[in-house]
Amino acid sequence: FAIQWPPCLQMPPLSACNFGPGVTANVSSLTACATALRGQLEADEVRFEADESETNTFYLLFCAALVFLMQAGFALLSAGSVRMRSVKNILLKSVMDACFGGLVWYLIGFGFAYDKSEDGNAFIGGSGHNFALSGADDTTGKKDYGHDAVFFFFQYCFAAAAATITSGAVAERCTLVGYCAYVFAIVGFVYPTVVHWVWDEHGFLSAFNKDAMLTGMVDFAGSGVVHMTGGICAFTGAFIIRPRKGRFGELPEHAFAGQSASLQVLGTFLLWFGWYGFNPGSTLALHNYARDAARAAVTTTLSAATAATTGILLKRFAPSSCGGSPGVWDLGHTCNSLLGGLVSITAGCTTVEIWASVVIGFIGAFFYHGASCLMRRLKIDDPLDAFAVHGACGLWGCLAVGFFCTCDYSYTESGTACGVFYGGDGLLLATQIVGTIFITLWVGALSAILFSGLMAGGLLRISKEVEDAGLDNSKHGGAAYPDIATAIEEATERITPKRITSATDAAGA
Repeated sequence: FAIQWPPCLQMPPLSACNFGPGVTANVSSLTACATALRGQLEADEVRFEADESETNTFYLLFCAALVFLMQAGFALLSAGSVRMRSVKNILLKSVMDACFGGLVWYLIGFGFAYDKSEDGNAFIGGSGHNFALSGADDTTGKKDYGHDAVFFFFQYCFAAAAATITSGAVAERCTLVGYCAYVFAIVGFVYPTVVHWVWDEHGFLSAFNKDAMLTGMVDFAGSGVVHMTGGICAFTGAFIIRPRKGRFGELPEHAFAGQSASLQVLGTFLLWFGWYGFNPGSTLALHNYARDAARAAVTTTLSAATAATTGILLKRFAPSSCGGSPGVWDLGHTCNSLLGGLVSITAGCTTVEIWASVVIGFIGAFFYHGASCLMRRLKIDDPLDAFAVHGACGLWGCLAVGFFCTCDYSYTESGTACGVFYGGDGLLLATQIVGTIFITLWVGALSAILFSGLMAGGLLRISKEVEDAGLDNSKHGGAAYPDIATAIEEATERITPKRITSATDAAGA
């Protein structure tokens, strides 16, 4: 007989198994044939494993690129939400998040976040393997097919996103030196510690640690790890740095309106697009996880769509006493509600059923609206509503897992932990609550110390003179839109003398 290989394998004929007409197969020839087949199959297994690993590497690389594109989304959203006088400043800070933050993550952040040792610390990484990628090795017999490098890149994009959140909360009044100090602290220590707790296999809150506290916290893509961390820092920073001059009472609300609705919408869509790398990409691989990645894409879509729809209706029909704008279809509020829905589903994007993502997004819109109103009542100036979008909705996203996590999709190492709506005993919900408390206390305390120290040293807030002139004119060589700025100045010069003359005539009369 002759072996006929399937075309997909494209295997060359094995001479040991080529029994043509007139050739008698005996025991020895059959044994030789079996040995040859075994060798060929082993070679195929190695090749298939390599193909699978390289496919996973490319998948994670592609998802990381989507997450990195979110930096452009943050930049556009921020530029559209601040006044014209501070556009260059907020854009530069977005650039420095990616650049300076990338160096900090490479040197120390990644090492504190992930520990490669077998008996790692439950609180923070420290084995040395990941500091400055000193333990990376892709040239010797170890074949990781680029996994270590692409994993670093993926996690770097997450760290940059966490750092960027705060820039919106302190916009138009924070010095660049103070902001870089904050980026160093959060990317180098504050955020990596939270990552280690929840995502490293040794972390005391990690669902991948069989000895974790309670069941281990289920935060699949970072509602708590990324967004709560950034949101709490945003709240602390906005509170300590104090409002922009005239923000509450002295000047009308419209005097602080964002300078470009177009940039706000473009930024929102870019962030939404990047979220398809953020959530589905958190599977970290495609093979054996394609089902989860696909479900994450659907739940992410529906939560965002529901939150945006709920948000625009809530703002339109809620009374003014409850933060509504009767008769107004508010674009900015709709965009932020959409982002709040994305944040809300991030923790449970793979662990909840599709219908539950609609409910999570619906409630997320109320969390955003309520937190936004609370910030204004407390007179805490947050130009981009960073705390309301990321802090409040991040909290809800973590808690939602405790209610909606299904037994089939749960991944805790200490045993299958389900949400209370799926027969769970409440232990997972308790873990989610405890986890958010730990994150709040850790991030809140360290960011308060950091911002208070910078404020006391005169390194956090710009001077009154700089604020009056505008950051772009004072620190960045001129306005972002010089033609428009010139036209405004000329119009002001023409109008001002007339007002003075009219006032003088009136006084004389």
